[in-house]
Amino acid sequence: MADDADNHTIKLLQEMRREISDRFDDVDTRIDGVTHILTLMAGHSHDLDARIESLETTVGPGKG
Repeated sequence: MADDADNHTIKLLQEMRREISDRFDDVDTRIDGVTHILTLMAGHSHDLDARIESLETTVGPGKG
C-alpha cells in the first residue's frame, strides 16, 4: 500500500515537473519574441534619428 502511494506521488511530481517545464518554455519563447520586437524598434529609431540628423544638416537649424 505504501508503494502505491509512493508511486502515485512520484507520478504526480513528474507530471508537475513537465507542466512547469512547458510553461517556462512558453515564457522563453515570449521573451525571445519581445526581444526581437525591441531590437527591430531600436533599429527603426536609429534610422529615424539618422534621417532627422540628415535633414537638420541639409536644411540647417531654424530654417525649416
